[in-house]
Amino acid sequence: MGHAHINANYANVVELASELALDENAYRRALEIAKLAPDRSDWRLYVDRFLMAVGALLLVAGITAFFAWNWADLSHAYKFALIQVGIVAAVVIAWRLKIDSLAGRASLLGGSILVGVLLAVYGQVYQTGADPYGLFLAWALLILPWAIIGRQSGLWFLVVILVNLCVVMYWAQVLYPPEGRWTLARLLGPLFWLGTTVMDSRLANVLFILNGAALVAWEFVAARGVTWLAGRWAPRLIALITLNVVVIPTVIIIIGEGLGVRATMKALSPVLMVLAFAACFYYYQYRKHDLFILTCCLAGTILVIMSLAVRHLLDDFGSSLLLAMLLIVMVSAAAYWLRHVSRRWAEQS
Repeated sequence: MGHAHINANYANVVELASELALDENAYRRALEIAKLAPDRSDWRLYVDRFLMAVGALLLVAGITAFFAWNWADLSHAYKFALIQVGIVAAVVIAWRLKIDSLAGRASLLGGSILVGVLLAVYGQVYQTGADPYGLFLAWALLILPWAIIGRQSGLWFLVVILVNLCVVMYWAQVLYPPEGRWTLARLLGPLFWLGTTVMDSRLANVLFILNGAALVAWEFVAARGVTWLAGRWAPRLIALITLNVVVIPTVIIIIGEGLGVRATMKALSPVLMVLAFAACFYYYQYRKHDLFILTCCLAGTILVIMSLAVRHLLDDFGSSLLLAMLLIVMVSAAAYWLRHVSRRWAEQS
């Protein structure tokens, strides 16, 4: 009687360990035999990458904090000279250490961030009166050639974020200046204000189209075998943004009308949400396996269903208990389905 061949992937090892009731030592040994446990060199590589990325970000943050603290004591020449030296140094390091190296990529990313610092300092020094959306647009255009040459996902993700900020700022400062709750939200900080901008479903739909196109383009190019786009962190974050900008307006449409929130083109956000969820459930289940994005879709679905339930069922303590039971059932069903999908992928691999 022949033995069935089972691929030694992580999901299969975990499932077999559970069925055989292996202890901790036996489980770790199984991972080592299957060459699924990272060795010392793998850990060293992970730590090097993490420290390099954190170091580059801390260096840029330190330069920014330096200018903020010593702003009044520095002359205009010193302000521009120091930033420009930092940009040139980052480019030279990336060139000497090769753009494809870890240090080269970190240097180029740090230089790209310093370009934004330079533009911000220029606007503060000369008080040009230009709207902030122009800063983000110029920043994205200036680093676009570096993103094309650098061939790294971090730079392209930065470009996507800058384009998003440019669209939001242009919408809020030129097309539809903020009023009411938007004005109050600006007093609570820029991040809080940016989160409330998608309360305008028209802007949310524009951001959905923008980020959805970026996600489709990213996945299309990555599927063609472009190795530097093979990482999953950037498309996952773009997918998260894409789903959020249709889920949030949909929830607001469901329960927010009583708060006086004005939303235009109300029917479009729920339609876009349904289409986006359907596309993600199909593509990331059958074409490109990604449990994170499937989990985001399930979380959005649960949020919308709970919003409908709260609007129509929340009356007394009994309805609150019913809502809690509904939430528990949906979360349990989502976890069961995700586990089933993961096992099916393991069997197919």
